[in-house]
Amino acid sequence: MIKSAQRWWGVAALAFLCIAPCAFAGSSLTMTGAGNNVMGGVYVGPYYATVNGVANTTVICDDFADESYIGHSWNYTANNFSSLGSALWGSQTSNYDAAAWLTLQMLSLNGNPGNATQVGYLSYAIWSLFDKGALNGLSSTQLAGVDAWLAKVPGNLNPGQFANFLLLTPQGCTNGPGSCPGQEFMMMVPEGGAAAMYLLLAGLTCFGAMLYRRRRQASSVA
Repeated sequence: MIKSAQRWWGVAALAFLCIAPCAFAGSSLTMTGAGNNVMGGVYVGPYYATVNGVANTTVICDDFADESYIGHSWNYTANNFSSLGSALWGSQTSNYDAAAWLTLQMLSLNGNPGNATQVGYLSYAIWSLFDKGALNGLSSTQLAGVDAWLAKVPGNLNPGQFANFLLLTPQGCTNGPGSCPGQEFMMMVPEGGAAAMYLLLAGLTCFGAMLYRRRRQASSVA
């Protein structure tokens, strides 16, 4: 009886690990703050949100085509940089890597009022990677500032350098960018990409369980 109970607990644990990535994929985000940095009549971030119940989470926007409002909520799918999955801009790996690098520069400068202009340049640089129309309306000085940051992006970036980043892609983008209920954001995951490692572990566990079951079935038939 004890062995039977242990076996069922093992099955339940495996089922939880297999289902968990699906639960992780669909979560909620509520915008709570836009910060104090403004350029070109637009709040450039960093922004703040309640992400899956965690308040005051710092998020960076890479999506100029859509809009978000304080107090507005929507569901998102989390993607890591290694697979991109359902990312809003598809498999634009080099652009997402560049956006993550620019995000790191922004976060290092934010908090000092004297850096507000540079933070603005960085935000527009991120937006322009995916949507050149984001630069419309900027002054020649501002465009030069954006270009200066884009020129600093290293040419040898790879997704492995950003294992602690997640993309929070809105669900319900029926016609791609510009049709989403909110914007796509990037966020940094504590402890160096724990979420990506969790997803990998869950996937390997599920695969191992399925392989073990198939081998048991083959043995029974023999």
